[in-house]
Amino acid sequence: MKAKFLPVAAFALAVTLFFYPIRFAIAFELLGSPVRSSEDGWLGPTPRDAGACVVDIGKINAWECEDTSLFFRHQHGCELWLWFFGYSDG
Repeated sequence: MKAKFLPVAAFALAVTLFFYPIRFAIAFELLGSPVRSSEDGWLGPTPRDAGACVVDIGKINAWECEDTSLFFRHQHGCELWLWFFGYSDG
């Protein structure tokens, strides 16, 4: 039983690790401006479907909506993006 489960688990892990960066790249503008919220601080890159939630205030964008679930769904990718572009100390 364990012998059959191990390849399936390894495949599921590989697929997850492969598709997470692709989902992140589809959801955000990777070379776009960073987004900052007055309540939550730095959130991450600008989402592709931000619409009226993003206000351009210069070299950064301000997040005007209360819903920040997209950033928290991609929390690790956003933190890595903020660190890579120098917006986070972490």
